[in-house]
Amino acid sequence: MIEYFDLKGRHVFVRVWTEYVPSPDPFSLVFIIDSTILLGTCWNGELEGAEADVYRFFESLLTACYYFLQPEHPHVRKITKYDRENAERHGFQLKDEVVVYQVPERSSLYYICSNGKTARIYYHNELLEFTDCPEYKGKHKGVVELPLKEFIEDVLKISKEYLEKYAPVVEEIRLEHGEESDDYDFLQKFYREVEELYKKRFGSETHREQSGEASAESIQGRERAEELSG
Repeated sequence: MIEYFDLKGRHVFVRVWTEYVPSPDPFSLVFIIDSTILLGTCWNGELEGAEADVYRFFESLLTACYYFLQPEHPHVRKITKYDRENAERHGFQLKDEVVVYQVPERSSLYYICSNGKTARIYYHNELLEFTDCPEYKGKHKGVVELPLKEFIEDVLKISKEYLEKYAPVVEEIRLEHGEESDDYDFLQKFYREVEELYKKRFGSETHREQSGEASAESIQGRERAEELSG
């Protein structure tokens, strides 16, 4: 069995360790954008993962992109209003973002945001507060920016690679330890929805004209999924 696997985009880097540690989140994961560690830490010169639900991690990234690609939808506006208020309560000073989406993890809190052209991630990584790696000291809280299009492209790239190559590995380990299967049929379908929205937004001029469109059925499906996941 592989010790870990890496997923890389232009800006985004994710490493998932495959050692199973019995807990609600049995795997560990590092999430980096450019040189900023959003989840996980560095210790003795080596990256160390934070406990994370791998399935939910990728679902959250795809959800952020799903919202970015239809910012005018009432549901997205509702989520943005609620999560903006939370971000401000947590001390983040947001700017001109039209979409704000909160992603809470066990040891990190980050808000993935968009103003339509730029993706901004406001973060507070508690694990990183204790790093002994000089290059990361004092960088446990802040904001990282990158072009929106490139962020979505990276999320699609690493999600596709995860679903095709590594989800079966993670699932096999989970099943060996008596866990129930995650719904990868849903995640595959969700990936394809985001991919199609991306093509409409960043494809031909005809597709760009359709960028704000999203079916009520899809949005209602996301609302139901969020209610079920708490």
